[in-house]
Amino acid sequence: MTAIGIAMAALAVLLAWPAPTALARRQSGRADVDPVASILLWQAIGLAGGLSLISSCLAFALAPLVGDAETGPDALDWWRWPLLAVGVILLCALLLSLLREARAAVRARVRHRDMLALVSESSPGEPGMRIIDTDHAVAYCLAGRGGTTVVSTGLIQLLDADERAAVIAHEREHLRVRHDLLALPFASWNRMLPFLPVTRTALESVSSLIEIMADDAARAEVSADALRTALAKTADSADAPAGRAPMTGHDPRLTAVREQRLRLDASALPDPRRLRVKAAVIASSMLLVPPAVLVGTVVYS
Repeated sequence: MTAIGIAMAALAVLLAWPAPTALARRQSGRADVDPVASILLWQAIGLAGGLSLISSCLAFALAPLVGDAETGPDALDWWRWPLLAVGVILLCALLLSLLREARAAVRARVRHRDMLALVSESSPGEPGMRIIDTDHAVAYCLAGRGGTTVVSTGLIQLLDADERAAVIAHEREHLRVRHDLLALPFASWNRMLPFLPVTRTALESVSSLIEIMADDAARAEVSADALRTALAKTADSADAPAGRAPMTGHDPRLTAVREQRLRLDASALPDPRRLRVKAAVIASSMLLVPPAVLVGTVVYS
């Protein structure tokens, strides 16, 4: 059982640094990645890493009890009890952190929606859309209660009708799939473990992949050229030319990747089904290994 604990600890270390670093490096700057397959891998790395660490603590703590049905808690050395407590506390902390992040997100959305009611107007002919009066080229969505799409007067003036339709289709895809829920666990881990650079790397990578997912869905409804042109125009507005306020939150590297992908014909991209099946197999293997090894060792020893 001690050997299992060492193996689980090694796996936890592997999934805490080398694996996510390699995955982020492999995906960085590439326009041909499949966002769904990539997010599956990121989710598996995060969950399997936590399971491995918890399994390691439990394996070290309960090693004397395995293989001897007559052995009781008195057989545990004093130093094993803190390890058992760490495993239980870590599991509870991860779950509580996720619940706290979800609750904070709901409260933030409620506050933001109340603020929008004061500073924005509903869009005639566009249910679920609000317009804010600002020179910033802004478009975003607010999940919950059916979802709200928000655009600015600056964006409306900057883009033509096709480009605006492309941006709106992108934002509504976020709402339809609830992309905010995909990012929630990574935001929770980053808030809980801000001292680990990998948590920020994972959050940034998943957030970028979510934008690409929305682009892929939007281009099925609108022209890819219109979406790409809208991206280019809003990116240019972020440089704050004379007479226009700068747009915040702009990531030039992500914009370049998105524009490059939108230039590609959909048929030129790798087959997503093959990539997603492969990612699902890898993700399932990572998630099943820690509990399967721990339970198997206990049952068959």
